[in-house]
Amino acid sequence: MDLIKNIAVPVTRKRAAAKPKAAGRPTPPVDNHVGGMAGAGRRPAPTMLAQPKHRFRIGERLQMNGGGRSWARAEAVCRVTALMPHERGPLLYRVRSEMESFERVVAEDDLTTLS
Repeated sequence: MDLIKNIAVPVTRKRAAAKPKAAGRPTPPVDNHVGGMAGAGRRPAPTMLAQPKHRFRIGERLQMNGGGRSWARAEAVCRVTALMPHERGPLLYRVRSEMESFERVVAEDDLTTLS
């Protein structure tokens, strides 16, 4: 009879080492008194960076600039169907051309108002 060798590795968890307290630098006292300097020495709360705003609105008719060889996009009049959320880079729009039966995502730089 053959013996089956167990190759399982037991799970061991390392315990987090306690952080040593910094010696030599006492923590400043906090004055929570109304007339005192409450909040002195605290950093201000981080502010949200201003998100860029879309120039065009949903339903607006615009001129879509054509693309080069790598972009199969003809210059045409289009209508904005949705504003895409800003993550990074240029602001994006979902548009539908009057000459095509599908929607595209186009950068704001490639759209101009009709004159």
